[in-house]
Amino acid sequence: MHNSKTKPYTKALKEIMNRKSHILSKAQALSNIGTSETAQSLWLSAATYEEHIAPMLDVLDRELEGSMHRVSAASCYEKAGELSRAVNLYRAALSGPLRDDTRQEVENMLSACLAALNRHSTRMPPRWG
Repeated sequence: MHNSKTKPYTKALKEIMNRKSHILSKAQALSNIGTSETAQSLWLSAATYEEHIAPMLDVLDRELEGSMHRVSAASCYEKAGELSRAVNLYRAALSGPLRDDTRQEVENMLSACLAALNRHSTRMPPRWG
């Protein structure tokens, strides 16, 4: 889906995306070998990168890609146990452009995350203030 007004990636965006990919790979590898506690900080870092990448893509008229990076950020936050942040980003992604099949997948991811958040919130009181 190439849009005639789509602009190329900037050098800075490419560098950020490369750093994020490296962190995401490390998080996945650590999760795969069962060290999810160690991976948690990497999932959070990858999510933060994804959150920064998404609007940078929007500026380049790459809104569909931006939406996918919001989904990725949500997934990373979910893996790190930050369910509220994940829900917010799934909803943000659903408010943007997505392919129909992807939209259904993201709606399913959001539903699963909301169910997990509901289970979690009935067990533990919030730690605010």
